[in-house]
Amino acid sequence: MARKNLALAQRLFEDFQAGLEHGDPGAWFDSEDVADDFAWIVPTPLDGTSVWRAREGFVAFMRTWTEQFEDWSIRVERWIDAGQNRVVALTRQTATGKGSGVPVELTLGQVWEFEAGRLARVRAYLTHAEALEAVGLRE
Repeated sequence: MARKNLALAQRLFEDFQAGLEHGDPGAWFDSEDVADDFAWIVPTPLDGTSVWRAREGFVAFMRTWTEQFEDWSIRVERWIDAGQNRVVALTRQTATGKGSGVPVELTLGQVWEFEAGRLARVRAYLTHAEALEAVGLRE
């Protein structure tokens, strides 16, 4: 099951990336592999919200998260099967500030959690180390 979750996470991320290219960051929700009650959980409230639910919530999060940037992108530097229906994504985001023109680079971690073979939650972390620690791993 663990390898299946890893492959599913990678495919869903590819669907997300393809959706971004077409202006639809919620495209990956078209898959039956994402739970209806999916939750995107951030460590620090954004616009007063820490938990963004379902497709609508995730799309709202993405718009809020990226509205101050130009050329925003995200890539996964490393995927890790963390067992217990969890997959870790160590990500790198790059962008340019809209008003300032200042380049921005963030290395953030995510823990993808699966239930009944579907993606139920993604918990975002401020560092790779925090995401790894959340599943009992170290860099």
